[in-house]
Amino acid sequence: MKTSVARATAVAGMGFALIAGLAATPASANSSGWWTSQHGRAEGFYNENNGHVYANDLRRDGYSAITQVRTNRNGYFVVDVKDTFANNRGSWKTPTLYRGVVFKIRVCAVKGKHKPTQCSDWHTFER
Repeated sequence: MKTSVARATAVAGMGFALIAGLAATPASANSSGWWTSQHGRAEGFYNENNGHVYANDLRRDGYSAITQVRTNRNGYFVVDVKDTFANNRGSWKTPTLYRGVVFKIRVCAVKGKHKPTQCSDWHTFER
């Protein structure tokens, strides 16, 4: 009796750990993961499940969020997504990203039409 209770407890614990681990990771191995700009003003990511590149402005401070995606090999422009609302809804675009290609993504804050600042590092992901 004690053995089956211990076994059931261990299985339940492993199931909870698996669910918690999946909740903390991107929806797909080929999604880019969530990235945040310096000073926490903006966040963004690429989601392979729906093909969206997201930008989310996190603060009402006069800055907007911009998520930039480029090809990793030569840095060619793929898409920029800008969110200016700071309403926690974000903005997105659905660019064509071909399978087997490595891309890079970064998230920045931008004020007006100035160049992006406070950018995260470039992070690579494969579609």
